[in-house]
Amino acid sequence: MQLGGSTIAAGPVGFEGQASAFPAAGTKADQFRFLLGYAILAPSNHNTQPWLFDLYEDHVDLLADRTRSLRASDPFDRELVISCGAALACLQAAAAAFGGELAVDRFPEADNDDLLARVAFKRKFGTEIDRKTLAAILNRRTNRKAFEPIAVSSQQREAIDSAMQRFGAQTAWIDKPHEREQLAQMIMDADRIQFENSAFLRELAAWIRPPQASAHDGIPAKAIGISGFASYVAPLVIRTFDLGDSRAARDEELMQGSPGVLVVSTPTDGARDWLACGEGLGFALLAAEALGLKTSYLNQPCQVSNLRFRLSLFEGVKGNPQLILRFGRAPAVAPTPRRALEDVVRDRRKRPLKD
Repeated sequence: MQLGGSTIAAGPVGFEGQASAFPAAGTKADQFRFLLGYAILAPSNHNTQPWLFDLYEDHVDLLADRTRSLRASDPFDRELVISCGAALACLQAAAAAFGGELAVDRFPEADNDDLLARVAFKRKFGTEIDRKTLAAILNRRTNRKAFEPIAVSSQQREAIDSAMQRFGAQTAWIDKPHEREQLAQMIMDADRIQFENSAFLRELAAWIRPPQASAHDGIPAKAIGISGFASYVAPLVIRTFDLGDSRAARDEELMQGSPGVLVVSTPTDGARDWLACGEGLGFALLAAEALGLKTSYLNQPCQVSNLRFRLSLFEGVKGNPQLILRFGRAPAVAPTPRRALEDVVRDRRKRPLKD
């Protein structure tokens, strides 16, 4: 499957349409807690939401929640860290929308791989509110529908490239027909490989959510094409039936019909690169939403080791491939919920920071 395994929520209760609720006169901790309501709207693989935030008096720590690792599809936590980077981007974008600026110290403790970033206020908040940015955070969705045959303009591409490259990632648009065909074949091959892997199927089934499920994470069954009665027994369907060919055919159709297909790579392939890639992704998705574009992912070749680095053979793809994104226009999709702030924010204000 892919990063962005589900759509996002319309926003935590009290956020949508209530930007004026920002606690401008509150403590820094109060302000951070409010902004974190936007950070948790970031995308994540299988919608695992693999982040934790430790809240202190004057800063917040972003940590990787390894209990939500996907050992079959993401054995090195590469996409987990990318997801956390996207949450960090949403946090920064929300702060900027309220006229503030954050100081981000990435990997501040050399002996703590889980601590991805320490975030403090760099500039106090202003009085103007950028509602367009807040709307982009709240309205962004992972959209698996077929896109309309309307080209992604050069201006739109430049805005997306600029956001991704801001943090050092490299971008390559796949436009040539023969490269489109090659990429489509790689995606289909990856689908079949994954759906022939029993560990992958068990992992996917564990994160599938039937209709009216009470869980606030995971992938709605309908998001991967399981509807009707089958959606109520979706995990069993995933484990029992061979869906690889049908998934491959659907993904080929989606990719070939997408006006814009982008491969994102990084110069090297460590945790710092993954976090930076996630930050770029977060800002790129917000830029796309603001421009009226919808996005989804076809990351499967990046998740199969013997296919991932074949992406480097494409013209313009340099370094280490991390993501494959598709862009276009499509009707909006329904949101799915996010975990409550209480589930991901840990109040550490009574615990002083170590020297």
